[in-house]
Amino acid sequence: MRLRLVHCLLVFMTLPALAQTPKQELHFKSSKNQLITVYKGTIFVNGNRTYQMQADSIIYKSRRNRLLEDKGNVFLFLDVKGSTDNEMYVFAVNNSQVDSILTAISSNIRDMDHDGFPEFGGRASTPAYPAADSVYYTPSRYYEIKKGRIELDAAYTEKMEKRINGVYLPEPLDGNGRCCKVIPKRS
Repeated sequence: MRLRLVHCLLVFMTLPALAQTPKQELHFKSSKNQLITVYKGTIFVNGNRTYQMQADSIIYKSRRNRLLEDKGNVFLFLDVKGSTDNEMYVFAVNNSQVDSILTAISSNIRDMDHDGFPEFGGRASTPAYPAADSVYYTPSRYYEIKKGRIELDAAYTEKMEKRINGVYLPEPLDGNGRCCKVIPKRS
């Protein structure tokens, strides 16, 4: 009898934990006292709806979701589930306005090339090429946060493409404008 009572108490104690809904909101505060909330795909600044995403595919539990400030500019990074790879949506937050500024491959934001400025980005997954002697050239895109701006880090992008693909192609799309050109496999 006592064992049944203990068992019932344990079941009732765990039910609320099982019924919790997944996290669907994020809260940030900038040094300018902007209260930024992301709730079900909508971005609010100081309680005002400022941006609506087409679909709520934000990975709310991701540690990559963050607010980053550089030289007085405020940037919001959201980790979003993509069709093949996760993506990083980047927004500029100015006063009560939010502007989408770029989309990159999801990655940690850190000083990847040891130049004193944080980078993020990477390369997308591509399917294997059907012949064993060649591969699809997979382009990379790395961005750098520097002097209050986010720009393509062309030098680091080229360096990584040479490391990964063995060659750098400034025009990586095929003749039809699709990804990606075929290159011989390096040995």
